[in-house]
Amino acid sequence: MFGFTQTMKGCIGIAMQSTNVTIGQCSWRKGYLQNPRVSNIEDNPRNISSQDWRAAINNAGLTGTTCSVALPPAILEHHVLQLPEMGMKELTEAVGWELADRLGSDRELLQIDAKRLGNGGDVLGVSIDQATLTSILEPLYAAGLRPTLIEPTCFALTRMLSMRHRRNADRASVRAVLDFSKADSAMMVLAGDDTVFYKRLGYSGDSLIDAVSSHVGVTTDQAALMLAASDQESDEAMSRAVRDATRALHEQIARDAMKCLRHYGVTSRGPIPSELVVTGSAGWNRNLSEILETACNLSVFPDWNIEYLKEFSKTSSRCYGWQIALGTSLSFCESNDRRKQTETNNGGVAA
Repeated sequence: MFGFTQTMKGCIGIAMQSTNVTIGQCSWRKGYLQNPRVSNIEDNPRNISSQDWRAAINNAGLTGTTCSVALPPAILEHHVLQLPEMGMKELTEAVGWELADRLGSDRELLQIDAKRLGNGGDVLGVSIDQATLTSILEPLYAAGLRPTLIEPTCFALTRMLSMRHRRNADRASVRAVLDFSKADSAMMVLAGDDTVFYKRLGYSGDSLIDAVSSHVGVTTDQAALMLAASDQESDEAMSRAVRDATRALHEQIARDAMKCLRHYGVTSRGPIPSELVVTGSAGWNRNLSEILETACNLSVFPDWNIEYLKEFSKTSSRCYGWQIALGTSLSFCESNDRRKQTETNNGGVAA
């Protein structure tokens, strides 16, 4: 008899960025996150020693040794390619040679993976050179951790936003996602719990801060505070100054988001998105949401409006990358239909 418990405990999730790391862990029970814990390490991940890893994990109250690691495009190269239908082994091999050529690198020195996106011929290829991968993993092994998965941050984010869309029947639920973080941004389309469109965008939260700083004539620290406070509607003059400073950049983001949706609509053979979720540490402000709603003709809302994220979002908004850390923590979590099929084949009972 092989069964699944009702509570599924996640491993340690590690979300790396260029200048910091977020670690987290949670469980999933009956449609809700349970006992979510997150913590930031304010250092370049390449500078974190095994002792630092042990201390950070102990201080955050995370348990176990198994971990999953999510890497951003700044560390894990992301390229969207157009390739014909072929088997997974052949696809990965083709992506490997294509990325080696683009990067001017020896194919044997790269770790490669690939995922087909939807039905339009797009393939997301990711690569990392072996030396960089070793420098990331060795301190984790030395700290007593056991990495079992390395994945792009976009896949961890997709998982976090799709925990209630894991049945095959949910494939008809198509949502657009704008991931707008401090360091980079991307546009995605999700069908159920699958990423069917991905495009990296050339914007970041830092660029918004720079726009406010330049327009108003304040320091970047002051500009960041102004940008955060502009949503509170407590100072109309300040909110207007921020809106004027960021309007041009917001309009560029909205235009690119609309182009992404048009490309997806032309190349896909499935339903079009019914809503746009804005996520990421720098994504949500009312000025951007209004411009996106007009440009894309979709209902736009922040990730914290998703029911199972509401309570945790209120306490974790200052913890950069928490969505990705918890998403990769739940990397063991298969779609419900795949899980039920496994249970049926093994004589088990679904939880």
